[in-house]
Amino acid sequence: MPVIDDLEPCAAFPDAADTLRAVGWLGRSSDYVRGAVSSAFFDQLAALCKDPWQPHREAGMHRCELCQFHAAAFTGCPFVPHDGSLYVAPLGIVHYVSVHWYRPPEVFIDAVLACPPVRSTGYRQALVANGGRRLIAGAGR
Repeated sequence: MPVIDDLEPCAAFPDAADTLRAVGWLGRSSDYVRGAVSSAFFDQLAALCKDPWQPHREAGMHRCELCQFHAAAFTGCPFVPHDGSLYVAPLGIVHYVSVHWYRPPEVFIDAVLACPPVRSTGYRQALVANGGRRLIAGAGR
C-alpha cells in the first residue's frame, strides 16, 4: 500500500476523479496527527468500512506497518463523498484510529459524519455529485 499524505490527490485508482483525496494512507515512515475522536465519528467510520462500495477489486492484503507484533490485515477502501471532494481511505483506517490514535483531518471527520448509508440512493448521488462518476462507470472492470 502506498503512503500518501492526508488530503493529497489520490491517483491509486483507475478512473480516479480529480476530486479524489487520500486520508489515512499510513506507513512506518508516516508522521501523522494523533488525538481523540468522538464515538459518533468512530461508529460511523466503522459502519462505512463494514461493507464499503468498491469500484475495483483489490489484489492482496495489506498489513499495518505501525504495529510491532500481530499486525492487523485489511484490503479494500471506503469512499466518502462530501462538499466537492471524494475521500478514499484504506479499510485499516478503523484500526489506525482505534489502536494508533490516528486523528484524520477535520474535513474528513465532517464527511464521515454526513455520509449517507453506503447502499443508499443518497450515497450514489453523493458519489456522482462529488466527482465519482468515472469510478461508478468503471466499477466492476
